[in-house]
Amino acid sequence: MALLAYITLASREELAFRGYPLRRLDSSFGAWTAQLVVALVFAIEHVVGGVTWTNALLGVFVGSLLFGMAALVMRGLAVPIGLHAAWNFGQWTLGEKETSGLWRPVIEQGYKAHVDRVGMLSYLLVFGAATIAVWLFGNFRTRRERKQAMDVMA
Repeated sequence: MALLAYITLASREELAFRGYPLRRLDSSFGAWTAQLVVALVFAIEHVVGGVTWTNALLGVFVGSLLFGMAALVMRGLAVPIGLHAAWNFGQWTLGEKETSGLWRPVIEQGYKAHVDRVGMLSYLLVFGAATIAVWLFGNFRTRRERKQAMDVMA
């Protein structure tokens, strides 16, 4: 049930944020401007839902950049929905959501702040690297498609 719920939630969020709004902004202002606007609105929606500003800007905003880049590069929503649902389900599984999942982290007293910092830094590095990797894949794909089109014309 939890997996189905997270797939449904990810589908709603990806349709609402990385569907029409991202595509429309991308065609008018370019990928990175569209990404920043959608990520900011996505973060604000999460703040309204109870997330702290720090987690919204360092967590949700950065995640939105990855999901948005995946939507733009893959030209659809299947990959970002899968990434988003997998991330949320993984967090639930590890006990990092409001309801406990399969496991519950046990952090010794006095180490919570350190664990939170290391976790956030790891998240930023992984999601940042993944966003850049998807962007590079998109650039490679675009160059390859242009080359193929030029070869057909020649």
